[in-house]
Amino acid sequence: MARRLDSATRARRLLALLPMLKQGETIRLAELASAVGCEPAEVAADLATLSMCGVPPFTPYDMIDLAIDGDTVTVYADAPGMDRPLRLTLGEARALGAALDAAGHEPDSSLREKLRLLASKDPSLADLEHTVRASAGPGGLAQTYSLLAAAADRHEKVHIDYYTGSTGRVSERTVQPWALVNRLGVWYLVAFCEAVAEERVFRLDRIFHVKPLGETFEPPDLVPVDVTPGADGLPTATVRFAPGVPAPDTDAWPGSTAKTCDDGSTLVTVPYQTSAWIVRRVMAYLGDVQVIDPPDLRAAVRQAAEDALHTIT
Repeated sequence: MARRLDSATRARRLLALLPMLKQGETIRLAELASAVGCEPAEVAADLATLSMCGVPPFTPYDMIDLAIDGDTVTVYADAPGMDRPLRLTLGEARALGAALDAAGHEPDSSLREKLRLLASKDPSLADLEHTVRASAGPGGLAQTYSLLAAAADRHEKVHIDYYTGSTGRVSERTVQPWALVNRLGVWYLVAFCEAVAEERVFRLDRIFHVKPLGETFEPPDLVPVDVTPGADGLPTATVRFAPGVPAPDTDAWPGSTAKTCDDGSTLVTVPYQTSAWIVRRVMAYLGDVQVIDPPDLRAAVRQAAEDALHTIT
C-alpha cells in the first residue's frame, strides 16, 4: 500500500522537484525519487500532479510541460515563474496563509515570515494583474523563431531536437528550413527533413536546441506553405469558463471560438487531437472551467481530478 503523506510533506516534495526539471532533459524516475526521498512510483504521481500546474493565464507556455515514459520523464520547458523574484498581492498572501494553516504550519514558522516579506508592499494594478506570471525562459519561442527565420533566409541547414506529440519522444533531426507560417494561432516550420527525405511540418513550440550547421541547401522554387495541419476533421469540445474568468485566445487554444453568455460565463468551442490536452488545461483552472460536451471528455476530467485528490489525501 502506498504511503499516505500529510499535505505539508507532499507540498515540500513537489517544490523540491521543480528545480530539478530542466528543459530538454530526460531524467530517470529513480534518480528523482532518490533526491527527494521517495519511491519511483510516488515521484511519478508527483510529476503527474505537477504537469497540471501552471500560472495565469495558463497557456501552454505557462504550464509545467513534461511527459513520463516508462521509468523516465522528459521535460519540454522550464517551470514557469522560476527565474524572477516572487511578489504577491495581499489577496494571494492571505490565500497562501490559509493554505499554510491547512497544511499545519505554525504561526511563527519561517515560511510564514517569508510570506509576510513577499507581501509587505502594496502592489500596483499591473502587479495585481501579472503576479506570478510565467516568463518565456532563456530564448524561448522568440529565439527559436529568430534562428529558424535567419537560417531560412540564408538557405542554411539546421540541427533540431523535436518533440513528436504522437509518440511523446524527442528526436534529433537535420532539416532544411523553407518557411515559417502561422495557422490557428500556432507557428510552424515548413522544412525538408533529411532523416526521412520528405517535406515535414514542425511546431515551433516543440523544437528545442536549434543549431545552424553552416551548410547551405538549394530551396524549392515553390514552398508548400499550405501543408500546415488544420482543425478539419478533429473532434471539438465545448468548455464553460465561469463569469470573470478570461477565455483563452487562439494562441493558447488553437482553433477555438468563444461566446459570452447572459450570466457572464463564456462558452468556448475548441478542436482537439487528444483528450489529455484538454483535461490538463481544464484542470489547471481549479474548478473555474468545466467541460460541457462531449460526455466522455467530461468524465475524463472528473477522473483526473479524483486521481489528483487521491494522491494528496
